[in-house]
Amino acid sequence: MEKQKVEEKNSGIELSLQGARNCISIGKGVIRALGKPSHISLKISDTHDSISVFPCDEDDVMSFRVPAKLFIDHRCVMRINSKQFVQGIMNTNDLDSTRTYILSGNYIQSQNVAVFSLVEGVVLRNKESRAAVT
Repeated sequence: MEKQKVEEKNSGIELSLQGARNCISIGKGVIRALGKPSHISLKISDTHDSISVFPCDEDDVMSFRVPAKLFIDHRCVMRINSKQFVQGIMNTNDLDSTRTYILSGNYIQSQNVAVFSLVEGVVLRNKESRAAVT
């Protein structure tokens, strides 16, 4: 039963890096897995190979408010706009800054954090097809 709960929390854990729009979209599944916090924070690993998303207080330096109507309005999205942050991630990881990358992540229950690899499993979604980026 416990394994099923962890698998349910890992489904829909996605984040997208939108280079052309200079923003990061955080999927509703991420916010749901984190317990629907009012604020979240992002952290890039010291080795620049992953992004972590975790709940935080509104007073934290890197806090972002989760829209109050995120789970009420199906059109509402969690989006963070930051040209410097997005372009920095993309340049550091040799990603094409004109593209959108969908990152599937894992929820780590013991730390209440969602982790997204920038090295493994990075997938580019085109309108025509899905192709793995190596």
